[in-house]
Amino acid sequence: MKKNSHLIKMQPILLHVRAERDMVYTPPTLARDMVDFFQPEGVCLDPCMGTGAFFDLLPPGSDWCEIERGRDFYAWTKPADWIVSNPPYSHLLSWIRYSFKIARDIVYLIPSYRVFPSSKFLDEVFVWGGIVHIRRYGSGSSWGFGFGHEVAAVHYRKGYEGATSWSRYQQGRLSKPSQPEK
Repeated sequence: MKKNSHLIKMQPILLHVRAERDMVYTPPTLARDMVDFFQPEGVCLDPCMGTGAFFDLLPPGSDWCEIERGRDFYAWTKPADWIVSNPPYSHLLSWIRYSFKIARDIVYLIPSYRVFPSSKFLDEVFVWGGIVHIRRYGSGSSWGFGFGHEVAAVHYRKGYEGATSWSRYQQGRLSKPSQPEK
């Protein structure tokens, strides 16, 4: 049996490492790009406000939840037009499912591999609506997160039946969404 004579270089930290208390703070530059790109309007909610990276950029009249401050998102019942945030990854699918009950448009910053976690979850997404756009931001470690997987802002919309467009963050400019081929 012949042994491999070369080493395979692996990408560092490919496994998700749960942060203490499942809190991963979003860099202000990334939050700013997401809000500028998706342009939420109307009644907006940041369901896990943390330090306010998203909330501080949302339109006047927006609201927030933060479990550390006694406002539990799972107890929230008021409807919102938009939810924009970086949700807890340890119970992400439950979090997204609950979000479907609250808002018409949802934009979450999540590890890209979590966008398509299972057929069952995707069936639920497409019964509720669909994925309007996925904006890629590069590796989580390049943004200071404790994992190397790519992160993306995923825009879910209730009742959406169109194609999913894609874009990639380019520092210093907003890139236009790609259009699906016809």
